Amino acid sequence: MNTPPADTSAAPPLPPTVRVHGGPAERGRQYGRAAAGRVQLSLAHYERVYATFAGFTWREAADLAERFVPVIDAFDPRLLEEIQGVADGAGARFADILALNLRTEILFSGKARKLAADGTGSDSGLPGRGECTSFCDLRGPRTLAGQNWDWIPFAHGTIVVLEAAPSTGPRWVSVVEAGLLAKFGVNAAGLTVLTNALVTSIDRGEPGMPYHLLLRALLDAGSVREGEELLRAAPRASSANYLLVQAGRGIDVEARPGGPEAIGVRRAGPGGLLVHANHFDALDPADALDHGPRVMQDTVFRRERALELAASTPEPSVAGWHRILADHAGHPDSLCCHPNPRDAELDRGSTVASVIVEPEDAVLHLALGHPCSTPRRVLDCRGFFAGTGDRVPVPAETAATPAQADSGTDS
Repeated sequence: MNTPPADTSAAPPLPPTVRVHGGPAERGRQYGRAAAGRVQLSLAHYERVYATFAGFTWREAADLAERFVPVIDAFDPRLLEEIQGVADGAGARFADILALNLRTEILFSGKARKLAADGTGSDSGLPGRGECTSFCDLRGPRTLAGQNWDWIPFAHGTIVVLEAAPSTGPRWVSVVEAGLLAKFGVNAAGLTVLTNALVTSIDRGEPGMPYHLLLRALLDAGSVREGEELLRAAPRASSANYLLVQAGRGIDVEARPGGPEAIGVRRAGPGGLLVHANHFDALDPADALDHGPRVMQDTVFRRERALELAASTPEPSVAGWHRILADHAGHPDSLCCHPNPRDAELDRGSTVASVIVEPEDAVLHLALGHPCSTPRRVLDCRGFFAGTGDRVPVPAETAATPAQADSGTDS
């Protein structure tokens, strides 16, 4: 594979919007064809990531990924059809796209291998700083939910906005690295799917349902309850937090590898507020040890900072949550995360996308970049979700000014 450019600081081109329709294989081919350049760039970047943090060649990573096929096939074979379609459209192998979608499991498998070999790797095998800060706010007259997605800066150049009209099931929109089936998103049933990576002592990358494929499966769910049932039914391979929101309702599902016994749920009703980062809010040490605060050292601060700012914003609004998500307290490892030039390239973190969702109205306020400086695009998906027309284009909102974005720096 081609090695990607080392300099990821330049402003990337505007991420494309890819619209697909039909059955899983057909949608995958359309997606892979439309985003082929970015898919190939994703593959090149992750070849470096797997070699650096997991000690795997690309062939070893692909071979490991194929061990998950029986579990995925038993859970939902349509996911494998979708992956094959992406591979066909992008001119890649099935095993390549599968390995891309199993990035979490491959990295944890590499970490486990290092532990078994020489006792090292307790905090290694995991790139980047921070992962995500998500929220569900039911304190106002309208439900608000959203998150900052923090990852390695190269993702600025691989993001796509994927809009899907499946032949069966609800239409959906997801913001995702090209080649992955889904990340965060919202569907025509009004279900918003947000997420945070979690890390425990029992994450070993052993075969189970992969994290990112569960995110894709959740976008087919018709309700918060269906989403919770799906997560309980899945034999999960990795720890993760899943924040599922609909009008007036939100649940936070903290999941470890395993089955229904390895799940904890918090629920929010009217007047409720949920905020999550990259550590467990409730985990019995007898079940597993939470490595999140060690691996992603800013996680506790980010959650507490978001709660503090939310408490000072008693009347929730899109503008208010924009200011929270653009906050720079603790910079560069802040809610709005920026690359730290003192870190190695692949150890740097960056907020690559930020979303605020109004589930009742199927409206996404989306910043594809740092929310402190990137104008939010407003995507009104009602027409597209209803199958009666395209998204309604709405002029972009103005991003926060530098003074607004830095307003909390001294706190």
